Amino acid sequence: MGALAAGPASAQATTPLPDRLERIRAQEATALYGSPEIRPMDQRKTSIASMGDSEISGEGQGPYERGTNGDGDGDENWCHRALHAGIHRTEIDVDQTYNLACSGATTQNLIYGSGARQWDELNQGDNLAIKARNTHVKLIWIVASANDEGGIEFGPVMTDCTMRRIFFQGNCWPDYTDGVQARVDVSGRNLATAVTSVKQTMTDAGYTSSDYQVVVMGYPSPVSPDVEDNPNFPGWYNGGCLLYLKDMAIGRNKVVPLFERAVRKAALDTGVRYLDNSRLFHGHEPCTENPWVSGVTSDGGDPRNGNTWRQSWHPNYRGHGAFGACVGAFYASTSRTGTCVDPKSTDSTRFHSGLMTFRQLRNAASGYCLDSQGYSTRNTYDLLQWTCHGGSNQGWWHDSGNSSLHIELTHDRCVDAEGGVAAGRMAIVYNCHGGANQQWRHDNGLIRSKGQPSLCLGVADTNRETRVRLVACDASDAKQQWRWENQTGTYGFGYSDWMPSSAY
Repeated sequence: MGALAAGPASAQATTPLPDRLERIRAQEATALYGSPEIRPMDQRKTSIASMGDSEISGEGQGPYERGTNGDGDGDENWCHRALHAGIHRTEIDVDQTYNLACSGATTQNLIYGSGARQWDELNQGDNLAIKARNTHVKLIWIVASANDEGGIEFGPVMTDCTMRRIFFQGNCWPDYTDGVQARVDVSGRNLATAVTSVKQTMTDAGYTSSDYQVVVMGYPSPVSPDVEDNPNFPGWYNGGCLLYLKDMAIGRNKVVPLFERAVRKAALDTGVRYLDNSRLFHGHEPCTENPWVSGVTSDGGDPRNGNTWRQSWHPNYRGHGAFGACVGAFYASTSRTGTCVDPKSTDSTRFHSGLMTFRQLRNAASGYCLDSQGYSTRNTYDLLQWTCHGGSNQGWWHDSGNSSLHIELTHDRCVDAEGGVAAGRMAIVYNCHGGANQQWRHDNGLIRSKGQPSLCLGVADTNRETRVRLVACDASDAKQQWRWENQTGTYGFGYSDWMPSSAY
């Protein structure tokens, strides 16, 4: 793993570049310093670089670098490198920020010498080899593998599902649900190969592991089946959220969580740092109050040309600002893993060291678990006790800083006392806002209201499906006692067990 802070200048041997790349390197060195030689590490300008695909290149939030928006010399380059992409907004103190990422890239495009190229572009691995010899690259930020053949194949799948919604051809999820695990496995394996190659590229450029960091970032979910909770819902076409709700649900509830596991495994298996951003856009999807993702978007060109629509379903300016803030905070930390979220609809990010562990809450009297009715996270859906099955509608994480209790399905929904904190009020899932009726603390098995500690979450009986409510605290009442447990089982990742009853 790259060091958590760049160490002293190394004196490792540098492997010569092929003549073609060496000529480019010399030209870039001359532009930087006025002469072409490779300088000692401690005499170079410092830099950070991003590598990967459209998620990180900046597609969907122009203006773009000249020549990357189909506006070059006839080569039809559509890398879509945004001038305000996340790599330029980390606030990491360096001299140069390099956006090497390109829309449509596969993991092969990150591998030095692979020959994989896009349009008139250098292979990203080849480009990194040049930048690493001319500057001291302190951070390599990788977001990749969503485009690999046989893998997630984000573009073709999203295009298929979007077209079916626009032309009312029915849901796409039945055609994809059984193959999700196989797809994420391919993407994960290919990502690990690419990361290993990137590390070797840095070694060949004369770096030791203490000279730089590699950060692999997970992909956030771009869709939500809860968009109609927006009190100012813009409409499907005006807001660009043109997917069926059930197709949004498979994306958020099944595809992204499984993909996150594969990306995380690739990062940890290759010994680099991992930032989980899979929950970062929860509450900021297209058609929500403050989207950080673009919905279906046209650049005004020929609607029959795929490039007209390629900016759809990508992080917008605010989304890339969130990326930059999260990576900047992670870079400054000392943890090998980290997580970034919007904690309570604040339209800002919070970085957490380490990974969030969601656990089930089992009632001591009934043996049932705290459950969101119907696998749904729509506002006001009941919280009740149900057979423990390990699904994400029974996974909970307590934010000790905000005292909020978040459901695993989306960081934008919290345990809420409906109508305020008072005895008899029912517990529901609701948009996280940080109010008094969403603040809870643990107390020897009791879940107390933070504002009114004489009130606790409990159930009236031991029957399955009994709703959870606020009652006068009684530590001797087993119906108010909740045990935090690790989740077991694979519920939520089958053919349709991830489907919320609220989706249509």
